[in-house]
Amino acid sequence: MVNQFVISQVIRSDTVDLNLTGIKSKEQLLDTMISMFLKAGVIESREKFLEAIYEREALGPTYMDNCIAIPHGKSMTVKTPCVAFARCNEGVFYNTQLGGGIVKLIFMLAIPGEMSGEEYIRVLSRLARLLIYEDFIAALYKAETYDDVIAAIKEGEKNLS
Repeated sequence: MVNQFVISQVIRSDTVDLNLTGIKSKEQLLDTMISMFLKAGVIESREKFLEAIYEREALGPTYMDNCIAIPHGKSMTVKTPCVAFARCNEGVFYNTQLGGGIVKLIFMLAIPGEMSGEEYIRVLSRLARLLIYEDFIAALYKAETYDDVIAAIKEGEKNLS
């Protein structure tokens, strides 16, 4: 378990896709990103993690405006904390109970069930704070490789200290 949840330490090359194409719906987007977690061995059950995502969505939208969404789930099916990142240049409509909007940058968080609620909120807060920096968002749009994404996150995390 990561004591201080540092995003750059829990995002992996096999959970990053900088050219997500052909996505036509929020459901397809979530399924594609959950598949990254499944293939990476981060989660044990696609169905249980999707259920956790939708339980969280029922509490309030994870669409953040500015073409960004942060779907996340906390579940016992999560073996290790992880962040997935996808860039969908064509954009996909991310519907929510408040309407939603087009998303192009998506961070999905897999949170182990045993993580405390306080720690969980810190993780989300840390990521949300990163996403207020225009330079950080611009770097994500320009990123061509996983290393570019990590460099942008590490640079952004310096601002959070």
